[in-house]
Amino acid sequence: MDTQLRQKINEEIGHIPDDKIEELYDVIHFFRVGVESLKKEAKSNRRSALDFFGIWKDMSLEERAVLDEIPLRRQKTFRERVL
Repeated sequence: MDTQLRQKINEEIGHIPDDKIEELYDVIHFFRVGVESLKKEAKSNRRSALDFFGIWKDMSLEERAVLDEIPLRRQKTFRERVL
């Protein structure tokens, strides 16, 4: 961690009036909780995505052929719309 930055933050906190310390605490606390929540959510999303992508591993050759054909059909459809 950047100790100089932490020191600057502590100095700034020292200048906060006593009647505003509770509000500052709330801001800092909710910011920290939000960051932790985002980290957990990102980890959960990665796990969900990996679980979802795992469904592709047992595909038959016919199913893979259909998936390979999708981009070609999209290109053809798009070209027809543009022309």
